[in-house]
Amino acid sequence: MLQLPSLSLFLLTSIPWRALCSECGEGDCQASPSFLQTGLRQHEISNDEIPHRSVNDHYWPHAKGTIGHLSQSSFGLSASEAGNLSASLAWKWVHPSNLSAIVQGTLIDRDKNVIIVSRQGIYKHTAAGTLVWRREDVLSSQMPVIMGDVLYGMEATSAVMYALDLATGNTLWQKKVALTTGQAGDVVEGHNGVLVVAVDLDLSWDTPQVGMPAKRAIGVNASDGQVLWTYTPECGFWNIMALFPDESSTVFMDYCGGLYRVGLFDGSQIWRVHGSSGSVTEGGSTLGPDHNVYTCSNGQDTKLTMNVKDAFEGRLRKYNISDGSLMWETSLPNPCMNFPAVSPDGETVVLADGAKVLDPPEKWLAGRGNTSQEIDEFYALQQELLTNKSQLQYYGRDNLDASISGYDAITGKMKWTHDVKPWYGMSFALDEERAYLWLKGKKPLGYCGPPHWSGPTIDQEGIIYVSRSDGEFHIYDPRHNSDMTFHTGDGALLSGAAFADGLLVVPTCSWVYVFRF
Repeated sequence: MLQLPSLSLFLLTSIPWRALCSECGEGDCQASPSFLQTGLRQHEISNDEIPHRSVNDHYWPHAKGTIGHLSQSSFGLSASEAGNLSASLAWKWVHPSNLSAIVQGTLIDRDKNVIIVSRQGIYKHTAAGTLVWRREDVLSSQMPVIMGDVLYGMEATSAVMYALDLATGNTLWQKKVALTTGQAGDVVEGHNGVLVVAVDLDLSWDTPQVGMPAKRAIGVNASDGQVLWTYTPECGFWNIMALFPDESSTVFMDYCGGLYRVGLFDGSQIWRVHGSSGSVTEGGSTLGPDHNVYTCSNGQDTKLTMNVKDAFEGRLRKYNISDGSLMWETSLPNPCMNFPAVSPDGETVVLADGAKVLDPPEKWLAGRGNTSQEIDEFYALQQELLTNKSQLQYYGRDNLDASISGYDAITGKMKWTHDVKPWYGMSFALDEERAYLWLKGKKPLGYCGPPHWSGPTIDQEGIIYVSRSDGEFHIYDPRHNSDMTFHTGDGALLSGAAFADGLLVVPTCSWVYVFRF
């Protein structure tokens, strides 16, 4: 449903690649040759630049925008627009299940239609908010991708991939490509007729209570869902998002920060880089205008200590796209749990960093047989602690520092940093309320569990747009150290804001805000 504003106003072992049969069970198979017979050309590995957006291209077809310009927008806001964002709020999307809805992110097609991807289904709206189509039978979808006139995605857990006609929402094909998927925020990516996704479970993972990473990456023929290849990394995948440095290869990162470049059409290894053993991140990687790879992960043996204050466990790294060699590495005061972004001029790497909290006390009452009144009283205590900004301290924990920082893309040295107010809750915005509603039997889902920040986007003037899971959307201009915020009231997942000409779309855990200019 839509809510209109009131007038007063809102994510290898060194083994050879293995091919997988189309039935996708465990074990070794031979690569399917049929894809090479479809007429799609295999290009030589090169560093050819992906062309700029043309008039017939989509505005925001990937989770991070457009290939060649990831996490960048040429449709940034003017100072007056950014300073009074509430005045431009056109509509707000709220699912009937409200806080039980989980929004993976949004895409924008060439006609400025907004595709909202939620656990409860996929919805296409016009820029004005009119519903075009909805697919409420496509449940728990990972973040999909638009290629041509087709929306490609995969349902989490079932590993059923789908291709939907972008205009009508009708199914073009669907196919189960593996036994299951990981349980994190994995992203379906695609380029040049091939989809790259992560499937199956990494059973070596030792903390299943927070979810399970995926075990391997596969390449899938976008025309029919046939699996072309499989690649098993050193660590599993948490929030995989494949990158495309040219027309015939792809790059992806595992949760230890290990990096892999393989052939897009056959999965053959071009190079690989070991990650940091004993570490984990839900952050990811991106490509800069120089075609090199920038990654956000954590240092060796930091899994148990990365949330220690000022432990400098985070690592921002730059790798040469040609051979995977490390170009520089910078230690960060906070754990690195985000996707970096590189400015359009290629000079600055932007990172929003900060630790994660995922422990609303209200969930501690689950299964303890408390009365409804006891649940209400405990919830009232938590709300009082949050109002007083003292919940973490009440339970003997430090508040969480966080910042938006810029690093020199050539040297890795910090250029500037903007500290934000420390976060004081045991979970992020509205997760205490989600847990309460779940305990009371009013909502089927008790948490969102977002990261500290969404992924940042940088506009043509170097201004940064990023959501923080305290419920604030930041528009930060490092030139003037100016930070303007819009209160969303909710946490945010990693996809971040989406842009088109005269359009800004800001997803939160459960809602979507659409601004028109």
